[in-house]
Amino acid sequence: MNDPSMTTVPAPHQTVREILHPQSVAIVGASDSEAKWGGRLLRYMLRHRHDGPLYPINARATELMGLPAYPSVRDCPGSVDLAILLVPREHIRAAIEDCIAKKVGCALCITAGFAETGPEGRADEEELVALARSGGVRLIGPNCMGLMNAHHNLCATTGVVMGSIEQLPRGGIGMASQSGALMGAMISRGIDVGAGFSSTISVGNQADLGLNDFFEYLIDDPLTDVICLYMEGVKDAERFTALLARAAAAGKPVCIAKSGRSEAGAKAAASHTASLAGAWPAFEATCRRWGVYLFENIYDLLQGAQLLQRGKRCHTNQVAVFSGSGGGGALLVDALEAHGLALPALSAETEAAVADVLPATHRQLPFDFGMLNHMVPPDPDVAGGSVGIALDRAMHDPAVGAGMLLLTTQPGQERVVEAAIAAADRSDKPLLFVQGAGNHGDIARRMLRDAGQGYFDSTHDALAVLQAFAERTEPEPPACAAAPPALPVDLKPGFQTEPAARRLLEAAGIPTTRWREATDVDGAVQAARELGGAVAIKAVSAQIVHKSDIGAVRLGIEGDDAVRAACEAIAEAARRAGVPGLDGYLVTEMWKADAELILGIQRDPDFGPLVMVGAGGVLVELMKDVQLTPAPVSHATARAMLERLRSLPLLTGYRGRPPANLDVVADAIVRLGQLAMSGDGRVLELDINPLFVAGDRIAAADARATLA
Repeated sequence: MNDPSMTTVPAPHQTVREILHPQSVAIVGASDSEAKWGGRLLRYMLRHRHDGPLYPINARATELMGLPAYPSVRDCPGSVDLAILLVPREHIRAAIEDCIAKKVGCALCITAGFAETGPEGRADEEELVALARSGGVRLIGPNCMGLMNAHHNLCATTGVVMGSIEQLPRGGIGMASQSGALMGAMISRGIDVGAGFSSTISVGNQADLGLNDFFEYLIDDPLTDVICLYMEGVKDAERFTALLARAAAAGKPVCIAKSGRSEAGAKAAASHTASLAGAWPAFEATCRRWGVYLFENIYDLLQGAQLLQRGKRCHTNQVAVFSGSGGGGALLVDALEAHGLALPALSAETEAAVADVLPATHRQLPFDFGMLNHMVPPDPDVAGGSVGIALDRAMHDPAVGAGMLLLTTQPGQERVVEAAIAAADRSDKPLLFVQGAGNHGDIARRMLRDAGQGYFDSTHDALAVLQAFAERTEPEPPACAAAPPALPVDLKPGFQTEPAARRLLEAAGIPTTRWREATDVDGAVQAARELGGAVAIKAVSAQIVHKSDIGAVRLGIEGDDAVRAACEAIAEAARRAGVPGLDGYLVTEMWKADAELILGIQRDPDFGPLVMVGAGGVLVELMKDVQLTPAPVSHATARAMLERLRSLPLLTGYRGRPPANLDVVADAIVRLGQLAMSGDGRVLELDINPLFVAGDRIAAADARATLA
């Protein structure tokens, strides 16, 4: 009998930890047919049985797979901590009402057809959340594939991989995913390569509990060593950023793969789980600030996490290459540069240490194991004979940041792998195994899987993981912002003309080229006389954003007549562009710069103010060589941004150019960060393009801005 009193007092909200460690579980929509999701899930949970009651719910059955079945959650003989909902969409509301009546802690809604389908589905989903919250029931999903807590032996997921394994893969990798299928794929791949998991959660539409909630749990979970996130969009960017900071403070690595980098990818993500993918550059910059490892796909994400979970860290981009094939090793060396990696030069000490096992011609990388002397006496400290000695000595060289071993169809591959596993265990640097031997390498794959080392099936995948390791930056707390500069009080909201933008820069202490503003042609002539020599003349109008595009800029103008002619030509160009009248003319000195940069402020709607630096001038759109970081910016971060530019050689003396003082440029970046924080966020956007650089001198030659 149903007890009406059960609906009078809402159950207290469960914590995420309680949700992931339920004592009793009900499967609403359970079946005896494994052709149905309800049957598969019941079979999986019987195979991987948690320590507690399991209640199949089916109104037309009294027994399912040997367990008593119940018409509804209300009829279960004991309390229910977690209810897994697999009924059709039209029955979900009634199922949640039953959960409220039974005081269920959490409803895990695998059923789809809600917000991801459009406005009507979103409205229905919001009603479900309101209903569940009013009754004290937390909600995961809808439109998800459940969760797994391997250490609790909880298999509350419909992932088909669960039907093919004898026990859940326990380990230290925790995962929260906005895709259920990709969560299942990561678990399956993890089993293949010997990775183990603490908890994995598919968050679906995040109608109530979302990715941030499980991210926070994984940070605090003592059984989670490394956190993996697959993301399509960011809900509550402020909380997400705070959690990145918490993970960094706890020393717990965070690995993320995010879709929505491209415009097409962002649309696909939105249609998949009703998420709005934020701007990738802002997301990437925020993650970089907090030391996140960023991967392009979930398989690289998983295998990077496996290395991190084993305590491996890469402190340089220098990769030692080992192979049983001289040609294979050579091809691998060729591929390093395209991934931002390099082959290190071994020290004289390392060369001496491998002298017994390699001839003098082969004591620098890459090491070809075909050249090894296998007659050397064993080293009691190193397993694996000459292979182990060569690997161990190279991996301990200070220049080496990581190693990669390409396995081919060489004889005795298993002995090579045994030696390499021992060398990998002795080093705190990652040693990646690439199995290129097809089915000949199955025994070695099993050895690597059993040892928890993992392996790659292609050199490209291994290089992508090492690239992610090398591109990761150490987490840096936000700079302590100096008092932000006071903005000129007379500037009105909206797009600012260049003279107004220059005043903003000067208020922040960023130098500009010497300039004068003139309201008419005669004023421009006088301004040119005051500046002396050749000048640049530009139109001043709030209606013109890109002056050079319409011919409203003239360079190298000298003499009164030339100034007048230039002003008339600029006015005519503006008229042809549909701007009938100008506010005036800007007259600036000409500069001879050794390099040109672009600096800027962007205000992301989720992540707030960001500061940009990159290759500037007319090639800025073509090169797209920029670095972005959240404001405020420390001097060290500003220097690191400059040093990560592909165009850095242009600042450091390329082809005889005078080298730039990077500290002076970094100071301008820091000041721009302070400007981004001023006026309660009034500076929505600001571009300096170009910033002229000549030795110790810099000056903004052009600027535009938009104020709130």
